[in-house]
Amino acid sequence: MLGDVVELSIVVRNLDEAVARFTRLFGLKVHTRGESKEFGFKNAILPTGIGHIELMEPTDSTKAVGKFLARNGEGVYLVGFECRDIPGAVKKLRADGVKVDSPRDDIAWVHPRETHGLFVELRHRESYD
Repeated sequence: MLGDVVELSIVVRNLDEAVARFTRLFGLKVHTRGESKEFGFKNAILPTGIGHIELMEPTDSTKAVGKFLARNGEGVYLVGFECRDIPGAVKKLRADGVKVDSPRDDIAWVHPRETHGLFVELRHRESYD
């Protein structure tokens, strides 16, 4: 079910400072920047080879990323694993009684309460052309 780690999402207080640090320390380059009003954060995607690091700065303290920062401080928020059969994985997990959110056939999130505090994402590998 779980393939390679293809995403590591990190919540930060200041996106610009975090981008500067990751590019300086590790030689990474920003592929894209964006904002999710729905989920309340700004982000930057920095490819790492087969996957990417996503740096996320909350824009809404009442949404999940903002609550995470308030509760835990900066740090790893989510790990995304490549999954070839997301609908099949979701079906199996739900049959096992696991809380899974899957709004589309190409992505799913396993609730952190199910995985000892780790927010797990099932996804497809991306291309960074």
